[in-house]
Amino acid sequence: MDSETSLPRERKALIEVRDLDFSYPDGSQALRQINLTIRPGDRIALVGQNGSGKSTLARHLNGLLEAQAGAVIYKGKPLQGEHLRRARLEVGLLFQDPDDQLFCNTLLEDVAFGPGNQELSAEQCAERARNALAQVGLADLAYKPSHHLSYGQKKRAALATLLAMRPQVLILDEPTANLDPAQDNILRELLRDYDGTLICITHDLLFAYDLCERAVVLDQGRVHHDYTLRELVSHRSSLREHGLDFSFRLDGIDDILAAEAARCDPLLPEANDPAALPRPESSPLVAVRDYSFRYPDGTQALNKILFKINRGESVAIVGENGAGKTTLLHCLLGILEGSGEHLFEGMPINRRRRRDLWRRVGIIFQDPADQLFCPTCAEEVAFGPRQMGVKKEELARRVHQALAQVHLQGYEDRIPLHLSGGERKRLAIATVLAMQPEILILDEPTAGLDPQGEEMLLNILQELPQTRILVSHDPYLTARLTQRTVVLHRGEIIRDYSTREFLHDQDRARLNLLTLTSRREHCREIRALQHQHAHKHPHRHLHEHRHRHGELEHSHLHEHEHTHAHTYTHLHGADSEAHCHPPRPRYHDHAHPHHELEPHDHDHPEDH
Repeated sequence: MDSETSLPRERKALIEVRDLDFSYPDGSQALRQINLTIRPGDRIALVGQNGSGKSTLARHLNGLLEAQAGAVIYKGKPLQGEHLRRARLEVGLLFQDPDDQLFCNTLLEDVAFGPGNQELSAEQCAERARNALAQVGLADLAYKPSHHLSYGQKKRAALATLLAMRPQVLILDEPTANLDPAQDNILRELLRDYDGTLICITHDLLFAYDLCERAVVLDQGRVHHDYTLRELVSHRSSLREHGLDFSFRLDGIDDILAAEAARCDPLLPEANDPAALPRPESSPLVAVRDYSFRYPDGTQALNKILFKINRGESVAIVGENGAGKTTLLHCLLGILEGSGEHLFEGMPINRRRRRDLWRRVGIIFQDPADQLFCPTCAEEVAFGPRQMGVKKEELARRVHQALAQVHLQGYEDRIPLHLSGGERKRLAIATVLAMQPEILILDEPTAGLDPQGEEMLLNILQELPQTRILVSHDPYLTARLTQRTVVLHRGEIIRDYSTREFLHDQDRARLNLLTLTSRREHCREIRALQHQHAHKHPHRHLHEHRHRHGELEHSHLHEHEHTHAHTYTHLHGADSEAHCHPPRPRYHDHAHPHHELEPHDHDHPEDH
């Protein structure tokens, strides 16, 4: 797609990137000849596959990384010296991992840190910090340390550290990852009201569609496209080319919400069909009864939980940020120990059995870096089975099989931390599969993945035979991977029923669990755009030209051929992409005003 229909460029540049190159110490080139102009008030979605260079470019825009070749110009000056120091106080960057910018004893201190560097008084810093925490809904946690927060709460706290500085440019790296819908909506409202320049790195194109006007597509470290976001989402071929085709989600979300979803969505069992759900066993695989957990700071994370899962079930655990989902997972895994009854295959979990739970229950953490630490992929996958005492021949077989299951054949000697985000996520799954657990726990498994990697991972997870426990705020993922849903709210289970019933339970809007209505309209708009195809074809016109020869004026017709676009709107059949357009003649007449002012290449003979 050409950039000829890009957004207007008449405003003066705020940031200019000129011929920027950057390579990491291992020799991998992350950016190649980047040229980009950003103007005040631009709202840009910076998109591309995992590993395309988006985060690296963002770190250049606020001077965290120094240009190795080329230049980054901010307000007319290169990012150097005192100008660089001042720019870092005006260009805020939200990291993908919130732990990278939370390091003080309390949230209030974390959020006040930035204004303090802007040389504001202690009173001003405290006021700005409290206001920013209130904006993101964390005012009541001002004196908590960040390591006592859920991942979603940390994301909001990290955003508050930037809002308190009132930056002129706000760069967000995957801002919605792991946020519950209520906080997703709060973030949207905050960003709608933000009057500075917004640059959003995201794979959530529905989120970007709501907030951004311009799309800059990176591909292997280069700017491949720079045009309107509307153009990007409307062309599936461009989305597929860059691994960004999220169209598989458009039908899924709409079908889930539609009244007739039970009839047309084959992925979920009928709520009233008892044969659709796994049959109860006399002894569940896992059970917790009257189970509670309290953190050392006094936070009651779980309160009298009653939960069980049968062998072969696939269960979703949903709830708002801080509801206790991750705490429950860690208790089931044996990482944390609460009070109450915890059974595995009918046997109480005592201290000795708890030490062995890791052999039978595997978990995929939200951030794969939390479980990747070996020098090669093969060693990473072999680590767990080796601790279990698996013999050499069997170990080699398991490594090969696990890598094949996640489509990482041939990656044995690759360095895990040099892989893309999607590859690291799949490698983390392989490390668990090699241990052959009976239960697989998935904590926000698709967070931070591009649509192509997300779809691949989804297909992998659907094929796994293990009993699954999924924690997610993603309605599409919940629908595709689970048959039963458990709703946690403030540390208590308030619902336990089929996923079909949950997805049609309007109470979820009140609980802010999987609220979808805010995105439904965008799904419909984008689907309509994708069904509009622009076609260029030639038109032949007869135009009247007037001529004056001395006192004589006369006119005659000239034939002229040119090309322009027609737009067809149509529907595709359910089973096929095949379609036809209404017939139009190759040459047809229509108005062509001001033709005489346009350049044209035909002669005007003089007729007397």
